[in-house]
Amino acid sequence: GHFCSQGHFCSLGPCLSPGDSSANRVLLEMSPPKIEALLKQGGRYDQEVVPDLEAHVEEQLKTGTHDADANLALLKLYLLHPALTKPDVIESILLKAMMAFPSTHFSMCMFQIPEKHHYALKDVVKLSQQLEMAKFKAFWKDSEAITSLQKAAGWQESVRDFIAGVISTMYRTIREEQLLEALNLPAKELDARVKKQGWSRSKEDKAIITVNTASFESASQVGPKGPSNMTMDQYKSLFFAAAVTAA
Repeated sequence: GHFCSQGHFCSLGPCLSPGDSSANRVLLEMSPPKIEALLKQGGRYDQEVVPDLEAHVEEQLKTGTHDADANLALLKLYLLHPALTKPDVIESILLKAMMAFPSTHFSMCMFQIPEKHHYALKDVVKLSQQLEMAKFKAFWKDSEAITSLQKAAGWQESVRDFIAGVISTMYRTIREEQLLEALNLPAKELDARVKKQGWSRSKEDKAIITVNTASFESASQVGPKGPSNMTMDQYKSLFFAAAVTAA
């Protein structure tokens, strides 16, 4: 991802991972009746509903839910009424959007945020870039310094769901130690994750995890599908193709 000439954040594009259920879950969640009613009654342009929408963001952090429509409506109201803007609420909205990867909600949010706020949000933007670029080790290391993440219930599990989807797309098989590092997962929790994803351990070598059986090629080859030295352009193309197919 990068900041374009207009000062907006541009992601790599929609990168939907086949079989990833987390994206469907967060996108299908509807606004609570109270919030939905506020937005339908002209609230998208009424500054009086800002406190309710801000409280709704806080509720999403506590409950692990994600209301993309309401959050985008709040960012739009901040644009219409700049004096009401709360940078910490914007950061919370971006954290929820990051947890919704591979949904493109994060990029949609950034288009609604004035450039003057970008510097204050640089840490969260960097985390999102690391996920998009599959720099998972760096993501987990840098996430330790983002204290606001700690108030977002279920953020680690949401990110692991996304990373697992990426791994299933990029690899046929992967070594246990690589998988543990990518998911930032204790060894004792690996088997539960393998079961959740529908993966399996290789019969020949239990330290090798089969994460994708779609290929006709031998699953005994450890490494990414296609060229082992996959370029970032290939990586982008792979996800863009997956998004188009899933659409």
